[in-house]
Amino acid sequence: MLNAPGNKLLLGQHFGYADEQTQWSYWGPSGKRGGLAHPALRGAVQLRNAAAAMCALDCLREKLPLGMQEIRRGLAEVTLPARFQVLPGRPQIILDVAHNPQAAQVLADNLASSGFAPDTIAVCGMLRDKDAAGVLRTLAPRITRWHLASLAGARGATADELARHLDAPLERFDSPAGAFAAALSRANENDKIVVFGSFLTVGEVMEWLKNNKTSKR
Repeated sequence: MLNAPGNKLLLGQHFGYADEQTQWSYWGPSGKRGGLAHPALRGAVQLRNAAAAMCALDCLREKLPLGMQEIRRGLAEVTLPARFQVLPGRPQIILDVAHNPQAAQVLADNLASSGFAPDTIAVCGMLRDKDAAGVLRTLAPRITRWHLASLAGARGATADELARHLDAPLERFDSPAGAFAAALSRANENDKIVVFGSFLTVGEVMEWLKNNKTSKR
């Protein structure tokens, strides 16, 4: 649903999209646009997001006129760090701040469509006031091994607290950086490492990667 001046526009009723394998098409208040390249952001949900963005531009076209060249460029160059951000190299490293069951479901769906990996190692640290049980339960079918990290501060959940919600192979670590370093040292080149659960978790791992560029194979 999109709020527009004076009314509400609904996905599937007032605007929408069609996935056409190698490209996609959009329809909305200003008509249909076809032959669009898929957004640079990964995941099936991104077509829905792109359609909503294009519908917003349709509604604002009198105040913010943009040509299709600018729209195509925006779709091709858009970046959103830590939202199913896939880093280059092997093993594949995926950063996603998913910290609630809804975001975890999107991450699980994206993992399901991202290709096979012998092992998918989760590096997870969460805040205590989040629905850790819901997040971990949602992602459990996509994870083969868990590296649980304690987060610092009064709001940070401990690795032991997270472990109570899992019945799967897991290890506990004092920090996201330690959990990630261990995952990277044990992963084979065809495996996946998925870092999620909090901005704090992803941020610490991003900082570790920045300071240890030669450690990633």
